[in-house]
Amino acid sequence: MGVLRQVISADEIRTIDWQRHFREPTDWPKRRSRSYVHSLDIADALDAEGKASEATVLRLIAATTSMRLQAGTANNLFHPLLRVGDDVSTCIEDYDAADVACLQMLAETAADPWLKARFADISCIAGQRLGLKMWRYGKIAATAYLEHCEHVMCGENAVASREEMQRGLELACMFCKSDQELHDRYWNLIEAAIRHALAQGWPGVFFPLSELVRGRNRELTQQLAPVFEQHAAQIAAPGDTYHPENAQTCHEIAARYWERNRDDASARRCQQAAAELLVERARLPSQAMLKADWLAEGIAKLRQYGGDRNRIRELLNELADVRRTILDEMHSHEVPLDVRSLIEHVRTTVVGPTEQEGLMQLAYGIGHGPKFDDVHHSVIDNHEKYPITDMFGKVHYNSEGVPIARQDAFDPNNEEHTYRKMVEQVHDVDFMIATPGIFEAIDVFNEKFEPSLSTFVLYAQRSPGIPEGHEDSIARGLMAGFNHDWLEVAAFLIPQTEAIVRNILKYHGKNTLADRGDGTEEEVSLNQLLESSDANEVFGKDFVFQLRALLTEKSGYNLRNLYTHGLLSDDSLHNHGLFNLWWILLRMILFVPWGHDWMQARMRQHQNAPDEGQPTLDA
Repeated sequence: MGVLRQVISADEIRTIDWQRHFREPTDWPKRRSRSYVHSLDIADALDAEGKASEATVLRLIAATTSMRLQAGTANNLFHPLLRVGDDVSTCIEDYDAADVACLQMLAETAADPWLKARFADISCIAGQRLGLKMWRYGKIAATAYLEHCEHVMCGENAVASREEMQRGLELACMFCKSDQELHDRYWNLIEAAIRHALAQGWPGVFFPLSELVRGRNRELTQQLAPVFEQHAAQIAAPGDTYHPENAQTCHEIAARYWERNRDDASARRCQQAAAELLVERARLPSQAMLKADWLAEGIAKLRQYGGDRNRIRELLNELADVRRTILDEMHSHEVPLDVRSLIEHVRTTVVGPTEQEGLMQLAYGIGHGPKFDDVHHSVIDNHEKYPITDMFGKVHYNSEGVPIARQDAFDPNNEEHTYRKMVEQVHDVDFMIATPGIFEAIDVFNEKFEPSLSTFVLYAQRSPGIPEGHEDSIARGLMAGFNHDWLEVAAFLIPQTEAIVRNILKYHGKNTLADRGDGTEEEVSLNQLLESSDANEVFGKDFVFQLRALLTEKSGYNLRNLYTHGLLSDDSLHNHGLFNLWWILLRMILFVPWGHDWMQARMRQHQNAPDEGQPTLDA
């Protein structure tokens, strides 16, 4: 059963005067949610009057008008109004043949152009999914979208209808290829809307429409390129119309238009003007991070488009000065954290009685670190509970104010976005929470057993995870952790992590070499090793996730890359990432024969008497 949820004959639909409920002018694109609720209220009232068929049609109209149009996408043009957990409001997949037939009749009789276009468009898409020929309704939608846009695109509601403009043009190109008059009306309207938006200072209108022109109408780009350039020069001059941000955008649009017409000199002129406006914006009162970002972008443009080298050098010095002021604007926030239960768990776990037992209890007994599936679930759950926190993009800066990573607004359906968000969570929360437990375990172990370097050399020599000839360095790094000498831990263990990972993969028969293409081979990088399917197979996805978050991911601690390139100061090495890396490497090298026996016994004990609610360092 589709959206209608009951069978209504065609004759009955024709007799329903549904339009009487929408006599008052309604801004449908701008007030979609309000119109949806209003339509449902009318349907409920009709049900109370015993007019079930008319109420059903009103609910179909409400569902059809509720969806959000996102033009320019190959699939999923129409998106549900609401999505709460697994509950989703009406989407295009819900429509069946009866819904399509009803929408076709509504489209034929609708007086409002937007409603006519929406009914015809939805019926066209849903009908094509059902294998029906929908050329007639594609044409109806293209014409109706144009009629609607001709009323609004040069007025205050232009922003709300820019998607309708693009969708209508797409339908015209698909279903009305030979109707030159219709195409001319579209392009004349787009040109008029761009000129009006420029005059009003509406980048939300002229920017998307300019991209539409650049992709589909080369002749119009040639006409509008000087318009954008002249407008940019006008609003870049000091005065009442001064707006450097819009001026920069207009110069960049003009540059792309000149490039489209192979006028490289004009394109270079516009890009250089855009670069100078970025520099100008960086000198206006603003936050240091934004100023540094604009100045860096302006310098990059000047380099790319032939700016003066001496000026670029001067701007680089200016950029360095701006970045030095970023830290003055930074603020730290302290949040109290009660770890008493965790500390108590550590003290009752690391009890020995032998040194070997105590070491295994420290390495494995107090937890195993963040689990991939748990963090993944947490990220998705937090997004559903607090979606507004993920609506904006982010720029990550290092301690010197240099932007090192950019990311778009979080999309939970994008695996890359989700993984990055998971890494951010363990960086900001999980590893930080684990640190007090690690420190307490080290102190408890030191009180009971007083470890020595020779002990760890012996363990390293017996561990299949340690490559031959690396035993002393790794043992010194582990011993440094028991002395809380984290500079020495970093010096020995961060460079050795790659050797340990590679050695364990080779131990399990996995290839770690890459063909250079000239008959020679080379070892692949740590990034590639950890991103390979072999790593998940050998180490498990939890361990790989932790190592990537600590060593190679930019949104994590990125210890391996930053330390190798000398980008970590002595103070910055005292961080939660290094503390957790030491603990992880301790677990990796303690996988010796007696360690394996200890783990097996521990697992059997847990299966027979699992702990209930015991706090650990697992996230």
